[in-house]
Amino acid sequence: MEEYTEEEKGYIWLDSFQIEDGEKRRLLTEAGSAARLAGNFRFFGKSLIKSCGESVYNNMCDSLSNDGYRTKISELLEREKIRAVTCASDEYPEALREKTDAPLVLYGKGDFSLLKTRMLTVVGSRRTPPAALKLGAKICEQVSSHLAILTGTADGGDRAAAEGALAGSGKVIALAAGGFSHLPQGNFQLLNRVAERGLLLSAHSFFTPVRVFSYERRNALLAALGEGVFVIGAGEKSGALITAGYAEKFGKKIFALPYAPGTAAGTGCNALIKKGAYLTENSFDILGRFGINLLEEKSAPPLSADEERVFSALKELGEAHVTEISEKSQVPVFRLYSLLAALEVKGLLVRLGGNRYAAAE
Repeated sequence: MEEYTEEEKGYIWLDSFQIEDGEKRRLLTEAGSAARLAGNFRFFGKSLIKSCGESVYNNMCDSLSNDGYRTKISELLEREKIRAVTCASDEYPEALREKTDAPLVLYGKGDFSLLKTRMLTVVGSRRTPPAALKLGAKICEQVSSHLAILTGTADGGDRAAAEGALAGSGKVIALAAGGFSHLPQGNFQLLNRVAERGLLLSAHSFFTPVRVFSYERRNALLAALGEGVFVIGAGEKSGALITAGYAEKFGKKIFALPYAPGTAAGTGCNALIKKGAYLTENSFDILGRFGINLLEEKSAPPLSADEERVFSALKELGEAHVTEISEKSQVPVFRLYSLLAALEVKGLLVRLGGNRYAAAE
């Protein structure tokens, strides 16, 4: 691990063992530093015999008896193009430094400078309706120019958030629940694109499997890293609500898409809004809360007279079928499609499917 300091090497070595984080932190406290722990482990690690067993202690001692073990770790990270950022590294996120339960090491592929930028956490259930996913992706596309989009690696809201950010600035971070050997294969291509343009991240060493408690820990990290949490979709019981719960605990802003009453997939979002989350229909609803005024940064794209009529009609209708938009704007359907396409290119509306559209701003 030539590119790492001795302190960083100590953290990476310690994190490679599947022992409780509390035990790791206790050992670090007793030794005073990760480098000192690795250099004098036979002395400092003896307490592990009582808590973890003699075999664990002996295995860790053996791993330090020659350079073979740590060389294998280095070769694995290099082969997989993974970089490790420890809590002793300059790139480690400031939002985590003061947290006593923060990961000792973060592993990633991509642009680590994103860890030093402002982030918005975006989550959503796998069962989020298609219309909400499209609107959420559009909002993430626009927000990504100002705040990096931080999300998970699952289908549904996570996927929409990542695709939206990739369609925009490309500033996206996807945080996995397990190690890199246990990434969801269904999203393999999308996660590769995230690694190429943004940052694919894990708080676990390479071979760590996804366990029952892994998702809640990942959700807590998502809430801790972001300046706020935007929930695209959440039923009555959803992991997205767990992330929002941590955001509330950490004093972060919470945003949620509104749903029609009785929509099971949006029950959790509506409940968040009732409790004080910001009702969010467009990127302005989010960015304005962070002091970012898009209207001051650039003027709205110029519209023809017919485009203005259609856009004004759609803003009044909110979400509508093409026939409703035609009736409201008094523009024939056969002419309407080209105008709707032009407005979509200008980022002023979102195509929902089934010939339905919604204003984006």
